[in-house]
Amino acid sequence: MTDRRELALVAVERTRMPMVVSDPNQPDNPIVLAHHAFLDLTGYSATEVIGRNCRFLQGPDTAPADIDRLRQALARGNDHIELELLNYRKDGSTFWNQLAISSVRNAEGQLLYHFASQKDVSARRAAEALEANEHRLLMEVDHRAMNALALVQSIVNLTRSDTNEGLLHAIRRRVGALARAHRLLASQSWQGVEMHDLARTQIDEDTGQRVSLDGQLVQLAPHAAQPLALALHELFSNAQLHGALSGKNGRVQLSWCPSKTALRLRWNEREVDYDETTVTNKLGLTLVRDVVENQLKGRLTRMIQEAELVVAIDVPDVVQCEGD
Repeated sequence: MTDRRELALVAVERTRMPMVVSDPNQPDNPIVLAHHAFLDLTGYSATEVIGRNCRFLQGPDTAPADIDRLRQALARGNDHIELELLNYRKDGSTFWNQLAISSVRNAEGQLLYHFASQKDVSARRAAEALEANEHRLLMEVDHRAMNALALVQSIVNLTRSDTNEGLLHAIRRRVGALARAHRLLASQSWQGVEMHDLARTQIDEDTGQRVSLDGQLVQLAPHAAQPLALALHELFSNAQLHGALSGKNGRVQLSWCPSKTALRLRWNEREVDYDETTVTNKLGLTLVRDVVENQLKGRLTRMIQEAELVVAIDVPDVVQCEGD
């Protein structure tokens, strides 16, 4: 038995595993023995460690839930406790600590000490976080690609023309609208776009002076940018070909009003000679409706009144944040 005890002491002394022994029979369960590997890991000296509870390794970013799990396990008298929590060195740097605590009891089962080993698993946690981030990025790229392909499919399916040249031209214009929105998103690192900026990408320079934009600063979620850009492109193109911007006096106003989770857009064309037949057969609102209802899960309504066309678009879950 004596040889075994001596062998155990030699093994503990020579191991490179950080470890401490605390005395739960003293007030606040202080450390009574600290291995040199523990001092190397934490940056503290023996005199700074002995007599203190191990909680001095905790800091502002240590998860309260992890602290509660540890506290409750000790209070229950568990003989073995293992968890990972964020700890702090003396210099303020952090490390992920794989903590294992075992109870040391005498022959009668009385608790004498807590034996705690520590292992720095920061590299593994960083690798896991990187893998998780890469997975989320791949999922996001896949989601964006699928959205873009769905929009292109809608463009191809819903574009009509009497000639092949006209069909090709219309498709190119619509894909170009998506490309302009894509460039705007890329310039903002795909964090979202401002509604004013998105609308301006679809305004033609020749008729832009007759278009007014009226709305507060609204940051749109990335997934909404390209579908909204395509819808706005269609409205502006229709106005140029058949509506207010095809003549000299017509004007267009695009306004929007955001809420916390939704956005309402209102399109007004003034000084137009629209009737129901023109709107149905020439304006091509089918594509706009498809984008709004199928891509953005929103709602489109239109109204023709005296020399004016009004299109109202309500889309949910596209407002990322609001400004003044």
